[in-house]
Amino acid sequence: MKTFLAFAVRSVFANTMSGGKLYVCATAQNTDLDEAAFEALTWVQVKGVGSHGETGTNTNIINYDTWDTEFVQKSKGTSNAGDPEVELARIPADAGQVILRTAGDHFNKNNYAFKIVRNDIPVGGTVATTIYNRGLVTGPRTQHGRNEDFDLEVYTFALQQQQITTEAV
Repeated sequence: MKTFLAFAVRSVFANTMSGGKLYVCATAQNTDLDEAAFEALTWVQVKGVGSHGETGTNTNIINYDTWDTEFVQKSKGTSNAGDPEVELARIPADAGQVILRTAGDHFNKNNYAFKIVRNDIPVGGTVATTIYNRGLVTGPRTQHGRNEDFDLEVYTFALQQQQITTEAV
């Protein structure tokens, strides 16, 4: 009974992002990728991640009203895969951050692949949730702050395709 209760209690709590990891592929990926193509890439971990913004599909709702109806007609329009800001503790020699600096250069118009691996392997499981995205990189923007602020860089990922998520097992 205690094992069942422990599992039941654990399953209702949300996981934090603590222990998660962000990876980038150093090779430009300028066409849409499926799960197998993402999994075949060579990944470099980006160290020092402090915050990562929202990703996933955000679809516009378009409206059309006519004189002879009381309610607006609605439909789905185009979708945005996300434009998350990624905040990093600046580590000049970190291989992942070096790739992001190269990708973020104004003259670099290539898309890059990203992978987030969450720290959510279930009890008895073997695989964490993995989230794949692909898009442009801008930045870094640097924050200068006050005496006790950290040395940070902020990037924007302009994602270009539908997110692929593989759930923890």
